[in-house]
Amino acid sequence: MGKAPRVHFLTTYFEYLLDSGIRTENDYLGDASRFLRYLADRATAEDIDRFISTRTTNPAYRRRLKARLRKFYQFASEQLDFTHNPAL
Repeated sequence: MGKAPRVHFLTTYFEYLLDSGIRTENDYLGDASRFLRYLADRATAEDIDRFISTRTTNPAYRRRLKARLRKFYQFASEQLDFTHNPAL
């Protein structure tokens, strides 16, 4: 499989595991998911601002991205018991 920078990260990881012959992919995805949750739950507003600034200089896209991340953190707070919600 070639590099695909615009493909969803965990979907590509899942395909990679299957292509590698790993049949316990749920364990691998579970560990990766817990690690990503750990990182996202500890991200500060400054971390998120830095991320947004590295993605685009377009003001309209920055607003959309910030709104989508706000929605993600709302979901994470309601469904995943994130302990904090950075000011977005």
